[in-house]
Amino acid sequence: MRLRATVPATSANLGPGFDCFGLALDLCNEVSVDTDAERGVTWEGEGGDELPSDGTDAVSRAMRRIAEAAGEELPPFRLHGLNRIPLARGLGSSSAAAVAGVALARTLLRLPEDGDPRAALFDAAAEIEGHPDNAAPAVYGGLTVIADRRVLRFDVPETIRPVVLVPEHVRLSTEVARRVLHERVPLADAVANVAHGALVVHAITTGDADLLSIGLRDRLHEDVRMALVPQVGEMRERIRSTGVPVCVSGSGPSLLAFDTDTRPVPDPGEGWRVLRPGVRDAGAEVREA
Repeated sequence: MRLRATVPATSANLGPGFDCFGLALDLCNEVSVDTDAERGVTWEGEGGDELPSDGTDAVSRAMRRIAEAAGEELPPFRLHGLNRIPLARGLGSSSAAAVAGVALARTLLRLPEDGDPRAALFDAAAEIEGHPDNAAPAVYGGLTVIADRRVLRFDVPETIRPVVLVPEHVRLSTEVARRVLHERVPLADAVANVAHGALVVHAITTGDADLLSIGLRDRLHEDVRMALVPQVGEMRERIRSTGVPVCVSGSGPSLLAFDTDTRPVPDPGEGWRVLRPGVRDAGAEVREA
């Protein structure tokens, strides 16, 4: 049997929606398993020369977790990953790996589906990877909002045109980015984030870019994280000063901006990669290859 999992990149938080909002991007990793091939693990694309090939990678670990939880044994297989999602850049590469591993293992083992199969995939991937705000859009596509592990999914109109700005030589791990967060925040900041979060959901689902530029203002996490990578913070402010909607993608260091008809995202210059992936309506998919 040969299976291929396709899983999109994701941008979590979207400014004020800390640990709650996520957007699926049409930039996908593809992971194939072949039970008729010689056992092994190979990679190409992003991180192809640095990811482990001894079965300790995140996809393989997720597959084993699912098999162990089900009391089953995976058949021998060859795993090959084609990675398009940059690593450690705030674009959900670790969640994509977890989702791919869970989806492939469940399909290989023919585990029973009770109700919506996406719910089982999301629950398992979120538990393994620990970031439901990334796992949800990776599984469901579109715009997702997480509350008490309940996923709300929204369609996104074509007028919402995401632009990802990836600093070529800057990485920031989620663990480091979380350690600098304050455990307590002023009441006024919490209230502001709730209000701006509502604006973000309305703006993205209606395609209101002007409102989005107002909504993407955060008081809980972005500034303290940008202090770790000041050059990225400076770029965020430069873009924001033009009126273009912009926020930190996940925990950074990538930025997520949005092209509008009257205000395109400015060229960040040397040292930045600019991606225009579009929003991915579909989430993770597994097909026979």
